[in-house]
Amino acid sequence: MNENNRISYYAVIPATVLFNERLKANEKLLYAVITALSNKEGYCYASNKYLADKLKVDPKTISSWITDLRKQNFIYVEILRNEKQEIIERKIYPHDVPYTLNNGYPYPSKNVEPTHQKIEDNNINNNNINTLTVAKQKFAENVTLYDYEYNNLVSEYGENKAKKCIEELSLYKKSKGVEYESDFATIKRWVVLRVEELESRNNKNSTKKKNIARNFEQREYPKEFFESLYANNEFSSMENEQELDIDM
Repeated sequence: MNENNRISYYAVIPATVLFNERLKANEKLLYAVITALSNKEGYCYASNKYLADKLKVDPKTISSWITDLRKQNFIYVEILRNEKQEIIERKIYPHDVPYTLNNGYPYPSKNVEPTHQKIEDNNINNNNINTLTVAKQKFAENVTLYDYEYNNLVSEYGENKAKKCIEELSLYKKSKGVEYESDFATIKRWVVLRVEELESRNNKNSTKKKNIARNFEQREYPKEFFESLYANNEFSSMENEQELDIDM
């Protein structure tokens, strides 16, 4: 994917951040990146590694910068954990942005990878940070996903194909009586390939039927064929008249 499609066209550094003497220059730049990645949802869910790659620094440096921004109340961090208390996603909300991020800029970000980092990597502290425990939601009779997993499928494959994958997996699990530790991983591993195979097969069958119908419409018949039809009709009419005469 083109990297330009991953983030917003604009980044924002408000005056309260730009002229803050307690912030390092690169921390201000990180804040700008966070605003650019927050355009679509109103928050940034990129990992420390992703941010580090963008700014050409170590992930631990990003963790330190996030801590400084958070302690000075310029960002708010939300941690989502599963039932096993494992971190499944981190959300970073810009605190001091003069515009509405959801609607303020063109070219919204898409497919920014969620955080699946260790606690140390995310540098969890108690200032401006909230930890939530979330549960999987039922998206089909036999398929459960976290909301961020479903959003990932929709973002990568589109809503229509994501729903097809979920339904295909649900039917398979029901027919086979199997369970998977992660329905999301199973969809990514083989279900999406199965759905694409079925779509390709259906498209080929549809094209084949159209070609058969088109060939039938374009079929040419020799002149003698139609003359024989007329001759048969005439002959049949004569026979009918003779039968009528006999009956009379």
